[in-house]
Amino acid sequence: MPRPRLGVVVALDAEARVLHAGALSHDAVIEVGEQMLLCVSGMGPERATAAARKLIAAGAEGLVSWGTAGALQPERTPGDLLLPETAFWSGQTWAVNLAWRATVAKPLSLPVHGGGLLSVDTPCGSVASKSAFLVDYPSAQSVDMESGAIAAAAHVADQPFIVIRSVVDPADQSLPMVATGSVDAYGRPQALRFMHGLLRHPAELSALIRLGGQMQKALNTLRAVVPGIQAGRFA
Repeated sequence: MPRPRLGVVVALDAEARVLHAGALSHDAVIEVGEQMLLCVSGMGPERATAAARKLIAAGAEGLVSWGTAGALQPERTPGDLLLPETAFWSGQTWAVNLAWRATVAKPLSLPVHGGGLLSVDTPCGSVASKSAFLVDYPSAQSVDMESGAIAAAAHVADQPFIVIRSVVDPADQSLPMVATGSVDAYGRPQALRFMHGLLRHPAELSALIRLGGQMQKALNTLRAVVPGIQAGRFA
C-alpha cells in the first residue's frame, strides 16, 4: 500500500527551498517526490487556509505547517527546533497528531522543544507584543501567523496535522522596521522599499545583518528535519 501524501504549507520562499530545490510557484500545488505536496502560501492565516485547502483538494492526507517562528519563551534561541503539541489561534486550541510528531522527532540528533505555538493574524515583531502574548498563553514557546489556520483546515477535513518550526528571533529581540516593511508576502526583499527604509533607519543595518544570520540558523535546523518529513510516514 502506498504511503499517504503529505501536504506542506510554507509561507516564505526561503523556507520552501529547504524542501524543494526546483522552481517555486506561489499559491499552487507543487509535487515534491511521490509522497509530498507543497504550497507556498505567503504570510498570514487567510493565505495559509487557502493553501491548506488546495493541498487537500490535490490529494494530501495530512498537513504540515513548516517554517520559522519568533520565540515567546526567553530560553528559546535562534535555531531551536519546535515540534509543538498544540497550536492556539482565534481563541481555540488545536492538538497535533502526537504519533506523527513522535515519528518525526525520533531520529533527530538535535534537541526538540514541545509545548504550544500561538498563531496571530498580524506580524508580531516587538518585544512588548511578545511579552503580552506570553501572559495570555504561558505555555506557548513561539508565535507565527499560519499554523493555527492550517490546524483548523485539517480539522475540518478530518486530517492529521503537525507543526515543524525553527526559531529566528528570540523573545528579547524586536524585529527591525526595515525587515518587516521591505519584504512582500513571500519574504522577498523589495529593493526600493529596502533602500528607503535604510535611509530612514540607518542604525538598523547591524540588526538586519544579525537577523540574517539567525535566519540561516533556523533554516539549517529545518534542513536537519527534511529526511524525516520526506519519509512521509504518519499515523
